[in-house]
Amino acid sequence: MRDTFYSNYQNFMLFITFFLFWISIQFGEVVEDFLAYILVISLGILHGANDLLILSIKEKTDKTFIKNLFIYIGLIILCLVIYIFSSFTAILFFVLLSSYHFGEEHLSKKINVNGLFNSFYFLAYGVFIFSLIFYQSAADVDAIMTELTGLTFTEFQIKMALLISGIFLCIGSMYLVLTKKIKVQLFIKEIFYLLLLYLVFQNSSLVLGFAIYFIFWHSIPSIIHQVVFISGNLNEKTIFYYVKKALIYWVISVVGLFVLYQLVPQTELFATVVFAILFAVTAPHTWVMHKMKN
Repeated sequence: MRDTFYSNYQNFMLFITFFLFWISIQFGEVVEDFLAYILVISLGILHGANDLLILSIKEKTDKTFIKNLFIYIGLIILCLVIYIFSSFTAILFFVLLSSYHFGEEHLSKKINVNGLFNSFYFLAYGVFIFSLIFYQSAADVDAIMTELTGLTFTEFQIKMALLISGIFLCIGSMYLVLTKKIKVQLFIKEIFYLLLLYLVFQNSSLVLGFAIYFIFWHSIPSIIHQVVFISGNLNEKTIFYYVKKALIYWVISVVGLFVLYQLVPQTELFATVVFAILFAVTAPHTWVMHKMKN
């Protein structure tokens, strides 16, 4: 049932991507961004709200769980400290860590060569996705980066990141195909996915383009894997249990997001606050997901 559900979800993922691609063509940025914020605030935040539950299941003893809880909180504090001392470095760290996390979630079930190859391949995939988004929405990226850091990524930096990550992906993919570690059909399918995402990012706003990938290509597949890890099965009962356990943390996060937006008057873009919240929790969440998958 689990495999059937995941296969059906992949079909739905493609359908909703095409549908939102159509939305981005038919409607303006206001409608696009409204949809994007709803998706990120609901499912996006939800997918990281059960990290502590996953840690408690992964570590059977209270002593080990408490140690990991301190590590989890420490990672959040570390991210905030880095941001205080060098906001640009912090955002760069966020992009690289998120890139690895995106790649690990999307590819870890499909590719398993060794730790070093997997890490570089996952990172290259994620950097390529971020670079595509940034390249297609450079003006919006510039506005958000300026609010967050006072600096921004140059067009040359974005193009180089896109080129280098693309080269790494091509070389890695050729190796996987030639050594028969993946089937050619999977390689062709992933190329199709990247072309589809390119079209989506090209025609949608920055926030909607990011939300489409973040929610439907990352967060929901992650929630599926988390539900299976927590409950051992995937059905309506286990999904409801996941949502119930996550609800209090989700509410706290959403309230904190809106309070932060009101308390920081110099922040004009709501997207800036959303990315700031995501930045603060990305490091600990990535660490928990890596522990879960390994």
